[in-house]
Amino acid sequence: MATFGIRPPRRALMAFASVVIAIALAGCGNSAGTSSSASPSQIAAASPSTAPSPSVAASSAASASTAASRGPDPAAGLKVDAPYSFVDLPPAMQQAFETQMATSLGAFGSNITYGFRQVQGGTGLTYLLVLAFPTGTMNASTFQGMVGGLSGSMGATLTTTTVDGVDVASGPSSTGGVAIFHIGDHALIVISEKPTDALPVAKALISANQ
Repeated sequence: MATFGIRPPRRALMAFASVVIAIALAGCGNSAGTSSSASPSQIAAASPSTAPSPSVAASSAASASTAASRGPDPAAGLKVDAPYSFVDLPPAMQQAFETQMATSLGAFGSNITYGFRQVQGGTGLTYLLVLAFPTGTMNASTFQGMVGGLSGSMGATLTTTTVDGVDVASGPSSTGGVAIFHIGDHALIVISEKPTDALPVAKALISANQ
């Protein structure tokens, strides 16, 4: 299985985070003008496999501080059915995602919390992004706004299917595959290197967390 290097490429991280930001802002009823995106394979391939440096150790401590200041991780406690499992992101990559998100979300940062996980067990690299919106704001209209923002940001062609009573919008994107659904006020977004991985992972998430 492909793995991350210690130091994530800045351009790939910014592009990856911009997808999340576009979705978040679209879901809140705002337009998002970004169109850049990065696939899991692009992020992993550009990461050199090097030993951690003292700066990485320092960034790990900073990551814990950032996580504490932005509130609980909405991905904590989530489960996924076999053959999939969760893998935490390396501390340096986790901090880079969090720093970019905190910077780019701006005023929305106090209203939206987020969490990231790598999903193991598919045919390629897959990531789960969880966005927690204020109580009561995630409804059918908000969800459709997020689907539209995701489609535009990732060049995705999404179709909606119902899985155990949960609507899932999924399909191929310009960089792989994507699936999005929500459980209450939590939006769960699966971004996969291989187009065929996103929907099965979404199904395994829904089944495990009903």
